[in-house]
Amino acid sequence: VHTTTNGGQTLTRPATCTCSDTGNDATDFPSPAPTDGTVDDVTDAPTADDTDDTVDICGTAELITGQILYVLRDATNKQVTISLQGSSDQWFGYGFGPTADGSGMTGAFGVVLTSGSSTDSADMAVAQYLLNSASGPGTSLSYGTTTAQVAGSTVTGSLTMAYDAAAEFDFTDFLTCQVDSIDLLAAQGSGPNMAVHSLPVGGQTLTRAATCTCSDEPTTTAGA
Repeated sequence: VHTTTNGGQTLTRPATCTCSDTGNDATDFPSPAPTDGTVDDVTDAPTADDTDDTVDICGTAELITGQILYVLRDATNKQVTISLQGSSDQWFGYGFGPTADGSGMTGAFGVVLTSGSSTDSADMAVAQYLLNSASGPGTSLSYGTTTAQVAGSTVTGSLTMAYDAAAEFDFTDFLTCQVDSIDLLAAQGSGPNMAVHSLPVGGQTLTRAATCTCSDEPTTTAGA
C-alpha cells in the first residue's frame, strides 16, 4: 500500500529535447551520436549512421565468430582507425599484410585486444605487434592513439593513426583505392592474456567495401 500519492500532474519535455529526425536505426542504443567513426560504446558496432561526413567504413571482417574487425578511413586527415569488438573472455586480434610463412603469422602487422592478467579481462587494452609465429606474440610496437573499453563480457578497442604510420604495413594503397583487398589473418587465445593462440585463421583477405570510394586519383605507395 502506498504511503504518499501525488496524482494529476504532467511531465513536460525540456527545451533541450528536440526532434530533428526519427532517430537512429533499430540497432542503436540511445546515446549521443558519435562523430569520430569509432565504436559508439560496447553495445553498438559502427554503422554508416555512426560516422561523420569525413569517416568511411572501408572494411569489415569476422574471421572468428563474434570477434569483429572494422577498418575506418578519415580521408580528410589521412587517418585509419582499426576497431575491434568481441568477447572479453579471451584475447583476440587481426593481422595485416603478407606473411613470411604464407598462411601463418610471421611478418604481419598485428592489432590485438589483450589483458595483463591471465584471468582478469578488466584491463584489456589495444596492443600492436610485428607478429611472429615461432615464439611469443612478436615485437611490440607503438603507433597512433589507442582506446579500449570493457563492459561485462564485451570489449571494444581501437587504434587510430596515419595511413602510413606503421613501417610494418602501409594502409595507403587500400584506403586510396589503388588495391581492392589486403592480406588478413586473425587469432584468438583461451584467456584474456595474449599467449599461444588456440584458434588462428590465416591466408585470408579483407576486401574494400563498395561504399568506400575515392573521388580523386591518389598516388600509389610502395610496399603496401
